[in-house]
Amino acid sequence: MEADALAKAASAGGVMDECDKVQYMPSIDLLDIQQIGGGINWMSPIIIYLKDGRLLEDRDEARKLEVKAAKYVLINEVLYKRGFSQPYLRCLAQDESNYVLRKVHEGACGNHLRASSLVHKVVHAGYYWPTIQAEAKAYVKVCN
Repeated sequence: MEADALAKAASAGGVMDECDKVQYMPSIDLLDIQQIGGGINWMSPIIIYLKDGRLLEDRDEARKLEVKAAKYVLINEVLYKRGFSQPYLRCLAQDESNYVLRKVHEGACGNHLRASSLVHKVVHAGYYWPTIQAEAKAYVKVCN
């Protein structure tokens, strides 16, 4: 990320300002999230496959899991989603995602976010889960 930011600044011919700083840690405290998470969830088959190489017994489902797992990486027992033009996104379970949505929505911008803006802010903060868009819509609808 730092190399990309430096390359961007160099190609623009300018010096990095306050807005171009590289964010090394998520803006939401990881300890709070780790205390909430745990258990079996959508990430479990992917983590088991990446960690131990174990596949599901059904051949079709095993192949789907192999294809899906190629989009993820396991770093220090934490699952991250690979992005094409973005840094790794930390994958969250259902209870963790609710916490992150609440924290981002109630953050500096208050209750003025649309669902698409909320999703963008959550991804920009470095988080991912498969139902992020649907949950953000439902959360914004309830809050407004």
